[in-house]
Amino acid sequence: MNQRRITATVLACHFAGAFGAVGMPPFLALILMDIAPSADARLTGWLYIAPTACLAISAPFWGRLADRWGRKWLLMRAQIGLAASFLVAGWAESLPLFVAALCLQGLLGGTFSASNAYLAEALPREALARSLNLTQGTARLSLIVAPVAVGFLVDRHFAPQRVYLVLALLPLAATLLLLPLPARTGPQRGAPMASRPMPSPGHHLPRGIIMAGQTGFTLALIASFPFLLPYSMTTFGIGASTAGWIFGLPHIIYLLLCLPLGKRIRARDPAPWLALGCLTLAVTLLAQAFAPSLVVFAVARLAMGIGMTLSYVALNALIANVIDDHSAGSTFGWFDSGAKLATIAASVAAGQIILQAGMTSLLAASAGCAALTAALALTARRPVLSAPSIMTR
Repeated sequence: MNQRRITATVLACHFAGAFGAVGMPPFLALILMDIAPSADARLTGWLYIAPTACLAISAPFWGRLADRWGRKWLLMRAQIGLAASFLVAGWAESLPLFVAALCLQGLLGGTFSASNAYLAEALPREALARSLNLTQGTARLSLIVAPVAVGFLVDRHFAPQRVYLVLALLPLAATLLLLPLPARTGPQRGAPMASRPMPSPGHHLPRGIIMAGQTGFTLALIASFPFLLPYSMTTFGIGASTAGWIFGLPHIIYLLLCLPLGKRIRARDPAPWLALGCLTLAVTLLAQAFAPSLVVFAVARLAMGIGMTLSYVALNALIANVIDDHSAGSTFGWFDSGAKLATIAASVAAGQIILQAGMTSLLAASAGCAALTAALALTARRPVLSAPSIMTR
C-alpha cells in the first residue's frame, strides 16, 4: 500500500474518532443542564477534564504497548474503545453513569497519539512533521464541523447527549477502514538503523522545554473552550449553531494555513515561530475579552486562528526533531499525556475564574499565559554547534 493511501486512511479514521472526542466537549454545559439541572456550574469544568484526566494516565501505557505489540492494532483498539464509551454516554440516565462514560473515553481512547505513532512508523522521517500537522488538522476539522452539526440539532430540540449514540458509529467505521493497512511491529531495539539528520546548526529546545511550551500553549488555548458557546449565546444573543460557527473560526484558519506555514517553518528554527504564535494568541484573547460586538468578537477569533496555527506548526516541528523510531509510540504517548494534563489544569482553573470573576477575566488570564509561553520559547533556546547524524530506522 502506498504512503499516500496510508496517510489518507489514518487521517480519515482520526477525524472519525476526533469528531466526538473533540467535538462534543463544547456542549457539556448544555448536557449538564439536561442531566443534572441543579448541579454547580463548576461541574462543567470537571466533566470537561474527566476523559482528559483518564487519557493522561493511559496514553503512556498504550504507547509502550504500541511500540511492543504493533501500532496498527493499538490504533484499532483506540477506535473500538471510543465507540464503546460513546454508546454508554449516549444512554446514561444519571450523572454518575455519564461521568463513568467520559472516564472510559479517556481510558480506552487515545486515537491522536496512536495515529501519530503509526504514521511515524509508516512514513519517511522527513514527512513526520507534515503528518503531525495533518493529524492536528483532522482534530481542528472536527472542532469546526461537530459544534455546527450538534448545534443544528440542538436548535431543533435534539438532546445533545443523544448525539453520542450517532457518533459511536464513526469509530466503528474507522476500525473497519484500518483493517487493510499494513500491520507492522515497529523497529526493535538493536535492529539495523539508518541515519537521520539532526536539525541544522543554530538553536534548539530541550525536550523538557518543548513539553513546558506545549503545556503553556495548551493552558492558554483550552481554558475558555468549555464556556465559549454559552458565553457567546448569552452575550451576543445568538443561537447554538451560530455559536458553533464562532467557536470553529480559529480552526478554519488552521486548516487553511497549516500546510503552507509548516513548509515554511520546516527549514527554520521553530522556537521563534512558537513565540510569535503565542504572542498573537495573547493579543487576540485580549481582543475577545473586551469585544464590544459580535463582529469584533468574530474577527478576533479569526485572528486567533493565525496564532494557534503558528504555535501548533512550530510545536509539531520541535516534537518531530526529538522522535526516535523505536520509541515513537511511547514518546507520543507522553506528549499527549502532557497536553491532557495541561487541559485538566486549564479546565479546573477556568471553572474557578468563571465562578469568581467571569469570562473577561478568564480570557485575560489565558492571554497572560500565552505571553509567558512566548518568553519561554525565546529564552530557553540552546545553541547547536554541529549537526551530526543520529541512528534511526
